Amino acid sequence: MYLSEFDGLLHLGDYDYRCLPDDYFTKILDANRTYQFMGVVGNHDTTEGECTEEVAQRYVDNIYNEMMSKKNKGLKCVFSPSKFMWSCVQDNIRIIGLTPDIRGADKRDEQLAFLKKHLKDATEDWKICSWHYYDKYYHTGRYQSPYNLVSGEGESFYDYCKMNGAIILSAHDHVYARTHVMSQFSEPVIDKYDGAQDGRVTQIRHGATLNILNGVGGFYIYIEQGEQMNYAHWQKKYARGKNEVNKDKFGGLFCTFNYKGNNKKAYCELLRLNSPDKVFDSFYIYRNEDPESVHYSEIDTAFKEEKIKAYKIANNIVDGELNNNTTNANTIPTITEDDTTPLQPVSSNFTNSNIQTEIKEPDNKSLLTSSAFLLTGSIVASLSVIGGAILLYKRKARVNDYYEDIGPLTVTVPNKSAYGYNPDNYLPPPPDPDQFGTLPVNYNNQYFDSHNKYN
Repeated sequence: MYLSEFDGLLHLGDYDYRCLPDDYFTKILDANRTYQFMGVVGNHDTTEGECTEEVAQRYVDNIYNEMMSKKNKGLKCVFSPSKFMWSCVQDNIRIIGLTPDIRGADKRDEQLAFLKKHLKDATEDWKICSWHYYDKYYHTGRYQSPYNLVSGEGESFYDYCKMNGAIILSAHDHVYARTHVMSQFSEPVIDKYDGAQDGRVTQIRHGATLNILNGVGGFYIYIEQGEQMNYAHWQKKYARGKNEVNKDKFGGLFCTFNYKGNNKKAYCELLRLNSPDKVFDSFYIYRNEDPESVHYSEIDTAFKEEKIKAYKIANNIVDGELNNNTTNANTIPTITEDDTTPLQPVSSNFTNSNIQTEIKEPDNKSLLTSSAFLLTGSIVASLSVIGGAILLYKRKARVNDYYEDIGPLTVTVPNKSAYGYNPDNYLPPPPDPDQFGTLPVNYNNQYFDSHNKYN
C-alpha cells in the first residue's frame, strides 16, 4: 500500500526495544537515502530501557553520525556537547530536538537554556519543537502519570515554544492526539481564534500554537483511558478503539510546509494502513500573526496576487497589455485554490546557474526537492514525515524476516514508583505476528517499507 512521498523523516525516539543500537541505522535507514533524517533519543534507547551505558551511548552516536552525514545535505545542524540536543535548519524551517527526562541526557534546566538559545531569535518561517515525552495534560491516559515529564515543575517548555510560534511534536504514548490551537499549555487554555472550519484550519502565531502527539507508527497502538482521554483541548484523537478496531491501523503524520509555495501555509495528514479510510486527520496550518484583523483566506489571496505579480515582472507584462483571448507564451495562467504548483518566475538579475531560463510550471517531483527555492521570496514546498518511531526498510530478503522474533517486551514508565505502578495493569499482551503490516513509501522512485512492530 502506498502512503506518500517525503523529503525528511523526523523520528521521535525508541528505535527498537532490544538494545540493538546499530540495527535501525544499518538495516532500516537506506544507505543511499535521498531523504533527510532527524531523530531524538527515546526512553527505550537508554539504560531506562534496560540497555547498558555503552549501548545507550551508541544510540546517541548513531543519531549524531546519521544527521551529520553527507546524506543530510542541505540540513545545517548544531548539537550540544552531549549530542542529546540539536537545532537544525533546512531552508526556512527550524527544528529543535530535545530530550528532557531521558536518562543520561542533559539536565532539564540545561535543555531549556538550549531551547531558548536556538529559538528566541530564530528568523525561520517555520519553527518546530520536538521531544519524546509529554507533559501531564498532553497524553491520553495509557499511563496515568500526573507529572510534567518534559517541563518538570519549572517553566513550561510548551509555553516557551508557543510564545515563539513553534509547532510542538511529541511521542511516547502509542496514540495520535492533536490539540486545538492553545494560547496556554501549563494550564490548558484554547486560543480564542481556534476552531475555523471545525478544526481543519489552524492558525498559529507568536503566542498560540498546537501540539501533535504521534506514536502510531509501529508496535501496538495503545488504549486511551482516564480523565486524560476526555480533555476538552483535544481536537482529534486516535487510539486502539472499541473492540480493538484500530489495532493494526498503523500510520504516520505527513506534513507539507510552504504548501504550494506559500511560506505561510502548511498541510498535514495522518495516513493509515489497513483501513478503507486512508486519511484519518487532515488540516491546514496558517501562520497568521493578526487573526483579529486578517482572515486566513486573505493569506491565500495575498499569495496568489504575489504569484501573478512575479509572473508579470518576469515576463515584462504590463497591466492591461493582455486580453482574455491572448494565448501566447506570455499569458498569465489562472491561479485557483486548487493550483498545485507555484510558478517559477526568473529575472535577469539571478545568477544561479540552476535557474530556469524560461517560465514554466514545474512537475511534482521538483516540488519535493527541499533545497529548491523560488527566488521571489517564496520557497518551494518541502515535504516531511513526522512519525513516532516509524521504521522504514528496503525490500530486501536480508531485512524482511529480521524481526521475526522480537522477544520479551518491557514497557518502562518514568517515575513509576511515585504513583503505584503495577506492570500487570499496563503491559500489553504478547504481540500477534498477524497484526503487523508494512508501510511502503515511495521517494524518488525508491521504495521503502516500515516494519510496523515498534514505536
